[in-house]
Amino acid sequence: MAKTVLKLSNDDNYDFVLFGIVCQKKDYRLCREINLKLGLVLERKEDYAVFNNKRMEDHSFSFFEFVNDDEDRYNLISNRCQKGLLLPEQNQLDYLFVIRPEKVRIDDSALLAELKQISIVLGVFKLDPAKLKSKENLIF
Repeated sequence: MAKTVLKLSNDDNYDFVLFGIVCQKKDYRLCREINLKLGLVLERKEDYAVFNNKRMEDHSFSFFEFVNDDEDRYNLISNRCQKGLLLPEQNQLDYLFVIRPEKVRIDDSALLAELKQISIVLGVFKLDPAKLKSKENLIF
């Protein structure tokens, strides 16, 4: 009897721009600097919780969000909490900046250059969400 294998693809879920940020300052301080530099109004929301299957416990990460008039969604998420990392394979990153454009195309290189100009930011890296092992942690 012939075997049928169905592969489900979630590639549409990973259609966003992702930047990793190295910054040793507190999340609210980085959020303020991003707001000033990019003209956003990122606001603190309820912590983003992810269930860790290996440890059988929830991990909570600080979460900031801004939605503009075009319904583009900007999120700043901490990559670290007391219990672990949101993206364990990216252990050098302190924060993740996620942009989900709805109508307007985002210029990645210009945005990357602006984020690098923030004085408290030590490094910014563009990441490909589809190539991350723990990419399912970024679906919210």
